[in-house]
Amino acid sequence: MSPATPRGPRHAARATALRLATRSLARLALLAAPAHALRLVNMNVLNYPGTTAATRDPLFRTILQAIAPDVLITCEMVNATGPTQFLASLNTMEPGQWAASSYTNGGDTASELFYKPSKVELLGQWNFYPNPAQPLRFVHVYRLRLVGYGTSQAEFRIYGLHLKASTGFETQRLNECIGLRDSLNAMPPGTHALVCGDFNFYTGLEPGMQKLVESQVNNVGRLYDVLGLEGIAWQDNTTMQYAWTQSPCKTGDTGCASGAATGGLDDRFDLILPSAPWKDGAGLEIIPGTYISVGNDGLHHNNSIMDPPTIPEGAAFAAALHGTADHLPLRVDLRVPALAQATSAPMAFGTVITGANASLVRTVLNAAALPGESLLYTWLATPGFGAPIGTQSVAAGGSQNDAITLDTSTPGAKLGTLAFTSNTAGAPVATANLSGTVLRHAVPSLDSAAVLAAGSIDFGTHEAGSFVPAEVRVHNQGHTALQAQLHVTGASITGGDGHFAVSGATPQVLGSTYTATLTFASQDEPLPGATAAGPLTVSLSARRQSSATTDAGAQRPVVTLLRAPAPNPLVSESVLRFELAQAGEARLDVFDAAGRRVAQLLRTSLEPGRYSVRFDGRGESGAPLGAGLYFARLTAAGHAHTVRLAIVR
Repeated sequence: MSPATPRGPRHAARATALRLATRSLARLALLAAPAHALRLVNMNVLNYPGTTAATRDPLFRTILQAIAPDVLITCEMVNATGPTQFLASLNTMEPGQWAASSYTNGGDTASELFYKPSKVELLGQWNFYPNPAQPLRFVHVYRLRLVGYGTSQAEFRIYGLHLKASTGFETQRLNECIGLRDSLNAMPPGTHALVCGDFNFYTGLEPGMQKLVESQVNNVGRLYDVLGLEGIAWQDNTTMQYAWTQSPCKTGDTGCASGAATGGLDDRFDLILPSAPWKDGAGLEIIPGTYISVGNDGLHHNNSIMDPPTIPEGAAFAAALHGTADHLPLRVDLRVPALAQATSAPMAFGTVITGANASLVRTVLNAAALPGESLLYTWLATPGFGAPIGTQSVAAGGSQNDAITLDTSTPGAKLGTLAFTSNTAGAPVATANLSGTVLRHAVPSLDSAAVLAAGSIDFGTHEAGSFVPAEVRVHNQGHTALQAQLHVTGASITGGDGHFAVSGATPQVLGSTYTATLTFASQDEPLPGATAAGPLTVSLSARRQSSATTDAGAQRPVVTLLRAPAPNPLVSESVLRFELAQAGEARLDVFDAAGRRVAQLLRTSLEPGRYSVRFDGRGESGAPLGAGLYFARLTAAGHAHTVRLAIVR
């Protein structure tokens, strides 16, 4: 309640013009405070509903619409009708956004909590008489938690109270504060508490105030004054008039709320006193500069809030303050803790080759509302994997993409974990499984037992028509499950005047001596980190017997034909000889008795001449064909020539 005796013109303004101007500038700076994460408003609603609630409700909405609270703690609710009616008014202002605590009246008037369920959830409430020997009004306790956090570290308590009013009752207020402090000291260590209401202290030096802020053996419930005014006088002290809350009406005013105390602004009865964890620098915090006596511009000592100069919030706002209650509302903005969102889903890097850049992105979001606490977090990856080193930071409402890497310096099947730790309230360590396989590079070689990058083939010296193909094998030397496959991407011949071919057939007619180089190009299979391998080279040479035809070549065949294979039947190998009368594409295939092609021996463009092809009885898959009757077919110059070939095993 306000003082029983209104104070009038005896409280002359003592501030100098310079001091008034300074306070006005300070007030304007406070109005420019950043958007809030969670806003708490403390408001004495003066014997609500009384007989004038219907008239005052629109004025309350004018005030609260401008302040935009998320949590509202009131005192002087007279009966259970009050919270119901006030809640309806709030939901008229912001439809469907407000809820209220249960109403409990312990005598005289009671506190009531209104809140937005989208911002906080009410976990519980209780009440007690702070001085059972003189039970006047309950202290109401509300346990709240931020929506979206799900941890006790995002909880806080609001204590709503209304201590004994008027001078001469300092001892009773002290006894109430002793009981309150004992209750606060019984809180779990680290509890964030906000004690709100009409304390009726005339000075920061009053014993009750000092009991709340003093250091004791148990300091769990020690409170502090956000404005640091706990050690000075308050009433009529113009050095701190920006903090006054009572009364917006001066003596003789018309239009004041029914039953309101008058005398103008000169007292600081309304307080929001936090417990120490609100200033420990982590999690829930009071945002500096946001503790405001709403409507007090520091220029209305002992005057009405409606007197000149007009407050920065405007004349309509001043009129609403003037007509609703005899106290100004207090507001303070609360910084919410960081709220990390980072998945613990497994990260699979797949298969790569040594030296590859193997990286996946992990997104971290700080879902805290602005201007919430910055998210501080670290990654810890087990050996074989990598993550950003040191503490990372993400501002409230922001996100960051971090690269998680696979160590590809050594081959192996790698398994590990990625641990995420942060300053999110109550967050345990989140762990994700990591996996990836790193292969060695393929090793091209002409030999299976050792790395051989160069070799040679001598087709020997033969009569015309007796040259047969020679086989060149390319190996992925030392291949295991942790070595990349080898892809042969090309084979080319340089030199030899076109008398050598990779197709498997060699020309019948050679010059006296021909040499060439066969070069294989290869690379790793197409995986991250794949590289081209060095070339494999094979030197080729062939000579014609001196007794053969002249270098001009043997007589050109006059017909195209396929000769019978020899030997036939095939045991280990047969030679298929054919003659081409004209240039063009030639195909030599082997079919089984059912007409299915089982091997392709040749498909290439050839000049007229005599040719031979060796056939080792293997099918297109490389596996030996079964015993039986087969047919070799030469297709050239638009004609097909077929001979029988038997295979025995």
